[in-house]
Amino acid sequence: MTPAKRIFALILALLFPAAALAEADPSASRLAALGFLSERAPDMQLAVRNFQTANGMEPTGALDEATADAIGRDDAQSKAGFLEALAAKSAGGVLKSGQSGEAVVKLQGALAALGYYKGASDGMFGEGTKSAVMAFQTANGLYPSGEADQAVKFKLYEGSPVAWADFIQDKLCKKGDSGRGVRSLQRRLRALGYFDGECAASFGDRTERAVTLFQKENALPETGQADDATCRLLYSGRAKAVTDDGVLREGDAGEDVRALQFQLNRLGYFTEGVSGQFREGTLVALTFFEIASGRKPTGAADQQLIALLNRADAVPFGDAKKALAASAENVTGDALSAVAATAAQMQGKQFPTGSDELFPGFSFVQYAFAKAGIAITDPGQIVGSSGGRVFDANALEAGDIVALERPFDGGVRMLFSVYIGGSRVAYVNADTGYVVSGDLNQMEYDNAYVWNFR
Repeated sequence: MTPAKRIFALILALLFPAAALAEADPSASRLAALGFLSERAPDMQLAVRNFQTANGMEPTGALDEATADAIGRDDAQSKAGFLEALAAKSAGGVLKSGQSGEAVVKLQGALAALGYYKGASDGMFGEGTKSAVMAFQTANGLYPSGEADQAVKFKLYEGSPVAWADFIQDKLCKKGDSGRGVRSLQRRLRALGYFDGECAASFGDRTERAVTLFQKENALPETGQADDATCRLLYSGRAKAVTDDGVLREGDAGEDVRALQFQLNRLGYFTEGVSGQFREGTLVALTFFEIASGRKPTGAADQQLIALLNRADAVPFGDAKKALAASAENVTGDALSAVAATAAQMQGKQFPTGSDELFPGFSFVQYAFAKAGIAITDPGQIVGSSGGRVFDANALEAGDIVALERPFDGGVRMLFSVYIGGSRVAYVNADTGYVVSGDLNQMEYDNAYVWNFR
C-alpha cells in the first residue's frame, strides 16, 4: 500500500459515518436518536460515555449489558434533555439585573475592592453593577454577559482576579506600539464596529483613526491614543457602539452571535461551544450553511440569512453533503489565490486548533478555504480528492494544500498547510498556536503530499 493510500485508509477509519454504524448496531441507532452520536460526532465510545454520564451511570465508555439495557429504555435521558437540566441547575445561583439582597451586597463589595464598582453597596443589582460585572468579565477572560454566574463568582471569590487598574495599565498604547495590548484594543474596537482591519497587534494609521472615532462617538478628547480614560470606557461594557446594520460578522460578539451559533449547532454545522464570540469556527459553519442553502457564501449573517436559519425547513448538515462537495469542484484560480492570500495574512495571529490532534492544521486550511467560499468538511475530502499529485516543491501553485508527514510517538501525523508562494507554506505551529510560514526546502518531514481543487 502506498503512503498516500495508507493515510487515506487511516482517515476513512477515523471518519467512518455514524449513520452507517447506526444501521449495523441497534444501540448506535438509539444513541443517534438520543443525540449522542452523529456524523459530526461519530466516536461510539465517547457517545456511550456521554450517555452514561447523562443517565447517572459510571462513565466507562464500555457498552456493557447494563448500559445497553439503559439505552433501550423509553425513559432514557437524551443529550438535549441532560444539557437543559444541567443549564437550569447552574442558573439557580446567577445574580443579574433587578435582583437584590445580601448576595448582591457581597458582589458589589468584592467588585469595589478590585476597582470595578464605584457605587454604593446597597444590594440592588442595577446598571452600575451590571457594567462593573461586564468589566470584570472582560478583564478576567470571561464572556461579558453582565450576569454574575458561577464562573464570575469562582474567579471573584476563590480565584486570583485581575484588578481593574492593573488591567487598564496593560492596555494603554499609542501609534507605533505593538503587542498583545494593541491586539486587544483592535479586537474590542472591531467588536464595537469602529475598526475593520486585521487585528495584527500593530498600532498604525487605521487603528489611530478607529480610536479617534471611538473617542468622538463617546464624548472623549480626540487624542487618537488608547489612554486611561479611553481604555476605561472601551472595556467597561458601557461604551457606545457604531450604529448596527444588523449583519453579524467575524469579530462580533454578544447575544445575537450566541443565538446564531445555537441555530448552526442545532442544524449540525457548528460543533464548538456556544460562546457568543464570532470567530473562525463560526465563520466556517456559517459559510457551510450558506452553500447548503444555495446562497453565495459571504461568511456574514444578515437578517435574511438569520430568518432562513430559523425556518423549520432549514437544510441540516446531514443533507448538505452534495452541495458542500460541489463547492470544491472546478475551483477557479482566483478563488485559490484568495485562499493563499488569507493564509498569508493570518501569519502572526493565534488560531484555535480545536480537535486537530491527528491532523494538525486542518481547521486552519478549512478556514482559509471557507473564506473563499469553498467547503472542506473533513481531512478525508482532501486526501480522497482527484486533485492529489506527487510532491514537487518547484511545481506548487498558490492555494495548493501541502500535507507534511511527520513521526510522532511511534506513529505519524499529517501537518496540513497552504502554499503561499516562494517555496513557503503557512500553517499553525502546534507548540504556540500561532500561524507561521515555513520554507519547504528547510522544513523537516518524512513524506509530503499535495492536493488542489482546480
